[in-house]
Amino acid sequence: MAATKINLHSIPDLKNTTDDAIAPYMSTLSYKQSHHLTDVRLALGFSACAIAAATFYYDFTLGWQKTKDATLYAVIAYFILNTMLTLWIWAVEGGKVYVGSKGGEKITIETYSGKYSPIYEVQVTTNKGIRKVKGEYMKWFDVRGRLVEERLREFLEEVVGGEKKGQ
Repeated sequence: MAATKINLHSIPDLKNTTDDAIAPYMSTLSYKQSHHLTDVRLALGFSACAIAAATFYYDFTLGWQKTKDATLYAVIAYFILNTMLTLWIWAVEGGKVYVGSKGGEKITIETYSGKYSPIYEVQVTTNKGIRKVKGEYMKWFDVRGRLVEERLREFLEEVVGGEKKGQ
């Protein structure tokens, strides 16, 4: 991760690179990541693609006249699945970049960044409550656009609540 250079003037690149570093860091704290949100997203997306592929095959082998009624239902099902996928991403996933647990504690990490803002906003929700922390991207990226993992780790320790590796 540290070897990859990114554009320091691209807020989405800074945010995505920082977001991608959260899960490996959380695993060093013995948190187990939950992939439920991604699993639902993949199931909805693959189901829609399977309907499109089956409709194409059905139409290709039997012809339009024999498949036009089934195609109508397939288009409706595809539209419903894609609408559900969009709502899932927008309403349920939101800005969540990490969901995990350790022992009986569940943790959810959401991140935000304004379109032109160099501020990385993090909200951590646990059984104990909600914690909000802000940081500047340039504190954990060097001038060449490389992530400095030790600096990011220091910020994430503050975010998670000061918990150190190995605790």
